[in-house]
Amino acid sequence: MVRRWRRLFGSITVLIALAMLASCTGPTAAPPDAAPASDPAATIAQFVADWQAGRTQDSSAWTTDPSAAAQLMSTVMADLKATNLKISTGRVDRTSPSAATVTATMTWTLPVAGAWTYTVPWHWSLADPGSGSGGASGGRWLLDYSPQIIHPDLGPGQTLSVRAEPASDGPLVDRNDAQLIAPVRVYSVVLLITKVADLAATAKSLAAILGKLDPTVTEKSITAGVKAAKAAGQASYTVTNLRENDFSPVEAKLSAIDGVSLPSTMRDLPPTSGFAQAVLGTAVPVARKLAAGKPGWRVITVDMAGDELQTIAQHPAVPGPKVVFTLDPTVQEAAQAALDPITEPAVLVAIQPSTGGILAVAQNAAANADGPIALTGRYPPGSTFKIVTATAAIDAGLITPTTMVACPGEWTTNNRTIHNEGFSLGTVTATTAFSHSCNTTFAMLAARMADDALPTAARQYGIGLDFDIAGITTLTGAIQPGDSTLARAENGFGQGTDLLTPFSAALMAATAATGNMPLPVLIRGTTTTVDHPAPPRSPAAQAALKTMMRAVVTDGTAKGLKGDGEVYAKTGTAEYVDAAGQIQAHAWTVGFRGDVAFSVLIVGGNSSKRSNDIVHAFLAALPKS
Repeated sequence: MVRRWRRLFGSITVLIALAMLASCTGPTAAPPDAAPASDPAATIAQFVADWQAGRTQDSSAWTTDPSAAAQLMSTVMADLKATNLKISTGRVDRTSPSAATVTATMTWTLPVAGAWTYTVPWHWSLADPGSGSGGASGGRWLLDYSPQIIHPDLGPGQTLSVRAEPASDGPLVDRNDAQLIAPVRVYSVVLLITKVADLAATAKSLAAILGKLDPTVTEKSITAGVKAAKAAGQASYTVTNLRENDFSPVEAKLSAIDGVSLPSTMRDLPPTSGFAQAVLGTAVPVARKLAAGKPGWRVITVDMAGDELQTIAQHPAVPGPKVVFTLDPTVQEAAQAALDPITEPAVLVAIQPSTGGILAVAQNAAANADGPIALTGRYPPGSTFKIVTATAAIDAGLITPTTMVACPGEWTTNNRTIHNEGFSLGTVTATTAFSHSCNTTFAMLAARMADDALPTAARQYGIGLDFDIAGITTLTGAIQPGDSTLARAENGFGQGTDLLTPFSAALMAATAATGNMPLPVLIRGTTTTVDHPAPPRSPAAQAALKTMMRAVVTDGTAKGLKGDGEVYAKTGTAEYVDAAGQIQAHAWTVGFRGDVAFSVLIVGGNSSKRSNDIVHAFLAALPKS
């Protein structure tokens, strides 16, 4: 570096001599915009460029103490874990011919804090001004070194460091502001395989204790699980996991069994085991992101021993917001209790018509084995679809609730005989045909409609629309245009190619309750979008469907719900051929009471009386509205 400056000074001396020689031969003028040779701006710019680029050895050479400057620059950069440094300088003020000041704006990019910006004054001095090598006064500009060139509050023997301040996440609560996901102590019932002397006897003992708490635990499941774990080279097998309130009464019995270990851990869980299992698995991770707090940070000075001295900049942590689920524990638990006795896959979806808030999504164990069928399982809707067919018929001017219509026991079209379930009503009002679920009436009405009449009416209820709901994935089914009289007739009573999901069936009921389709939502504050807006329902259809659905309960296929308050409903059975080639039927009941709309499906339930019984048990557990 010394040799470099000597060469530079030598060159300057030669240039001065040449200038003097030129002055003897005639006058010359400097360029009008040329800066004086002693202007520190170029030096400052080079110093900044070197430091920003991480060339601390080069940048420190422009200071009065290169060794100390280089070490501190590198130390601070490492201790802050900075990923970038940007420096901008303001106007250079010459306080004397050999002194200048400039304000530098320092912006560090820190992994925790992001951009941290502050200003620092720099003092520059002209070194060796009488050397004759820096213009009129000679010398070169150097930054007066002290730790304050990095930060005004940095002292000797100190460095800078950043500390993260973690933020607390907001709580996840239900619609009643009760904590929905909370820490729960869970005990694992673990078999230590090498310590089990008699597997059959141990499995029998465990099944007798645990089977009542977890129906999936049997002697067979334990034996098979242990054998599979052993074959995989594992030393243990987890039989089940129990919450503390289930574990405490059986702890002594479990502890008495040889080879049983009972470790515990804290887990974030819903209020009860299996609570809203079909939705919380996907919704909780989304809610946690919404509830996440924003971490804070502090930049501190630290001495050589690593002790914190003072905070020189900080940004407090921001707690996360409360995230509210629309789920109602009372509704959810009532739905779950009504489904649990059913052996076939069975589901119940409840929606609040006034807001679109999803109140409950319940599935029994058999349904859980098939996945979230309450939200995405597509099934023929049977006579529940007569809600849509009646709407289309009203909008087409074919019926009103009091219009007299034929309800023969059978009706044949295109060599296909459509029949009722063993009854013929003759000529009755459209309301009576609806309440008694007359297939022939609605097949004949649909046959008279335009090809797209049923799909158009279905969209009024959200059927066939694609919703994007934060936290869950849903399907709504599909209704195809009828390209023939027979196709329209079969679709008219919920057979043919009609497909609904329990979710869309509940949305259909919620739409019937309020007049127009509400946008479904699970997490408040999020926005549900839909690929196409639902067409508005006509006032005539709004009024008529409530009249007709009430008649189903007072005088039709859901009379078993008469004692459950002012219930509006529609039942249905939808035939299908099972894997064995036998004709089976799904059992449906949809409807609403007050501000709770619901759909119930028993896959292969065969009779809507069974789905009505689930609705009865469900509504009986809720406050009457």
